[in-house]
Amino acid sequence: MNRSLPRAFTLLELLVAVTLTLGIAAVLLAVTASTLTLWRRAQDRFSTAAQAQLALDFLERDLQAGVFRPDGSATWLAVTVANDAAGVAHHGWQTAARMKPATRESLVVLPRGSDERTPTIADARFGLSGAWLRFIAHNVESAGSLPVALSYQLARRPVSGAVADTANPAEVRYSLFRAAVAGDTSFAIGNDVMAAGYASGAEAPAAARAASTLTNPNTGNDTLVTNAVDFGVWLYVRDTAGALRRIFPADAADLTHRARDPGGAADDDRYPDVADVMLRVLSEDGARQIAAIEQGRVPRPAGFADDAQWWWAVVEANSTVFVRRIELKGGAR
Repeated sequence: MNRSLPRAFTLLELLVAVTLTLGIAAVLLAVTASTLTLWRRAQDRFSTAAQAQLALDFLERDLQAGVFRPDGSATWLAVTVANDAAGVAHHGWQTAARMKPATRESLVVLPRGSDERTPTIADARFGLSGAWLRFIAHNVESAGSLPVALSYQLARRPVSGAVADTANPAEVRYSLFRAAVAGDTSFAIGNDVMAAGYASGAEAPAAARAASTLTNPNTGNDTLVTNAVDFGVWLYVRDTAGALRRIFPADAADLTHRARDPGGAADDDRYPDVADVMLRVLSEDGARQIAAIEQGRVPRPAGFADDAQWWWAVVEANSTVFVRRIELKGGAR
């Protein structure tokens, strides 16, 4: 009895099957890659938002515990907006030929609002190193309740190790630092945050809780937000009707504020009732792009007139701005 043999696949059928399989595999690969990219971006956004909210929570708690006594001499709260590359060395910065530009693109403390009339802090830019905020607050940490000197500021430095370690270079990032001087040290130096005892004459970051950490924060203990490229503060007082009046910045050229006199003093000496704070944080992809620009690994696109325009264009496209209004409750009048 004759039995028919099974028919084999022709070469054409095999080619069609392989082509279909490769097509399906390519589609699945594209979908998987797209899903992973979306997941990575979502994780990045979540991480950025979590860091920023934690920083704003810290700042709100600290400012609400702020202390002010109208003695007319000590500066109980100070803000400085610096836009000078030579002035950041003693703040623990690792400077470079290409970094956040110290030009007019970075310094717009009182921007024109979207309605061409009302400025908003979310649109502001606070210079090369952002706002350097320092003040006296009751110690809300576990060590006790003595008033301590606190500061918030940006610094560009390696994520670990020494600021200028050429033998073992680490990744360099912009970060927001929160520094708290030890209670006994704050008591010994006093309540004037402008006192020489809180200054730093070194480029290396200060020891944790040391007096000079108010100026040059400690990398290991004081880092609060990685990839923070701008930090700003606006200050307000209430008038007799309860309406807010901005006392800092008073105008586009106002870059410093020192609170040291009682409520009847001029605005530039007043302790604020309310603060608006702004924090701009890069995404991880944005941080990698900025690192590539600053290391000279990519050429500037033809559409930008200079590196400052390019730097800020990348930042604007790859960052999120977080804003919070904070009532200061601890000042005595």
